[in-house]
Amino acid sequence: MTEVAATRKLQDIVVVGGGMVGLTQALLLAHQIPDAQITLIESLPVNKQDVRQPSFDARATALSPATVDVLQKLALWPFLEPSAQPIARVHVSDRGHVGQTEYRQDENSGRALGYVIENQRFGAELTAACLRTSNISILAPAEVLRVTPVRAGVELVVSQASEHSVLAAQLVIIADGANSPLREKLGIGIDQHDYRQAAVIANLSFSEPHQGAAFERFTEEGPLAILPMVSADGCSQSHRAALVWTRPAAKLEETLGLGDAAFIAQLQARFGYRLGRCSRVGQRSSYPLKMVFAREQVRRGIVFMGNAAHFLHPVAGQGFNLALRDCAQLAALLVQAWNRKQPLGDLALLQEYLSQQTVDQKITAQLSHNFIQVFASHHPLLQLARNAGLLGISLLPGLKQEFFKQMMGQSLPRAEFQPTEKQEMVG
Repeated sequence: MTEVAATRKLQDIVVVGGGMVGLTQALLLAHQIPDAQITLIESLPVNKQDVRQPSFDARATALSPATVDVLQKLALWPFLEPSAQPIARVHVSDRGHVGQTEYRQDENSGRALGYVIENQRFGAELTAACLRTSNISILAPAEVLRVTPVRAGVELVVSQASEHSVLAAQLVIIADGANSPLREKLGIGIDQHDYRQAAVIANLSFSEPHQGAAFERFTEEGPLAILPMVSADGCSQSHRAALVWTRPAAKLEETLGLGDAAFIAQLQARFGYRLGRCSRVGQRSSYPLKMVFAREQVRRGIVFMGNAAHFLHPVAGQGFNLALRDCAQLAALLVQAWNRKQPLGDLALLQEYLSQQTVDQKITAQLSHNFIQVFASHHPLLQLARNAGLLGISLLPGLKQEFFKQMMGQSLPRAEFQPTEKQEMVG
C-alpha cells in the first residue's frame, strides 16, 4: 500500500460509519449547514444502482413519533412511510400475574404511537438520500486506520482501494458500532453491565391480523416484544410481526437449535394467543445484551454517536431513537457554531452538547435497566408492587400518559430541526 503524503482539502465534518445513525447524522448536518462539506466513510461497498447494504439485516426498528418528525423534515418520510407499520396500541403485561396496561392511539390525540420499519429498507433510503445530497461525499468501501487531533482539527488516515490517504476535518463524528474499533484505538474505555442475556430476533406470522398492536410481555426469564410489521405481499391486513425475545445466555444455544415447531411452542407458551397461533417463524439470529457507555463521548474534534457512545437493552425500544435525539442536539449546536464561525471541533462546544444530552441518556438508560431489574425479580413483595403499578397506570390516565411518553422517549424537550433557506431537499 502507498500513503499519500499531502493532506487532502480540509473537510468540515467527517462521519465514520454508514449505518443508520451515521447516515442520519450526515443528512441532518448537510441540510442544516448546506455550505459545509461532509464526508461519510463506510467500510462496506455502496452501490449507486442498488443502495441496499449487507450491513442492514432483517431486523426491524421501532421509530418514535419524534423520530418520524425529523424524517419528515428531512423529506424522507414519504419514501419510508409505505414500508412502515403504524403502531396503534401498545400492550404491556407481566406473565403469570394480573398486572397489565395498554396505551392506544386515540389517547395520543389520534396519532400513531410509533412506526416499525425493517432496517434494510430504512438503510437503503437513508443511503439513497445521502447520494442525492450535493454536500455529502461518500468513501466506500474504506477504513479509517487512525484518527489524530492536530492544531487545525483532526487528521484521519484512510485506507481505500489498496492506498492510504490523509483526510483533515474540523470535526470527526464516529458512529462505527457498539464494538467501535476507533474507540478502542483512541484508548477510550467503557462502563458496562452484562445482563447475561441475549436477544433472539426473528420475523413471525400469526393466524390473526395484528391491527397495529405491539406487545411488551415480561416473563420470568426476561422481556419478550412482538412488533407489528407491514405485510410482505401488500395485503392491508398484515399478520407479520418482528420478535425480540430475551433469553438467558445459558439457554441461547438451546433456543437457537430448536426446530420451527418447538420454537413456536415455547414462544407461544410465554406470549399466549393474543394474535392467535404463530403459523410461521423465519430465520433466527441473536446478539448479547449489555448496557454499555463510552467513558468519553467527546474529545477535541471528536464525538462518538449511536452504539459507539451508548448501547442499551432493547426492552423499551429506544436505542436508535435516543441516538437520533443525540444527533439532532449535536446538529443544532453545530449550526450555531457555524453561524458564529466557531471551530466545529471546539471542546467547550462538544462538552456543551454532551451536558445537554446527559440527562436524556441517563433517563432512557435507567428506564430500560429498571424494567429489567424490577420485572426479573422473584421477590413476592416486588412482584406485588409491580403489578399494582401496572394496574394503577391503567386506572390513572395522567400516570399512563407519562409512563408511555417515557417509553416512547417523548418526556424531555428536544432540539428542533432548523432548515435553512439554502437547504436542498432530498425528495
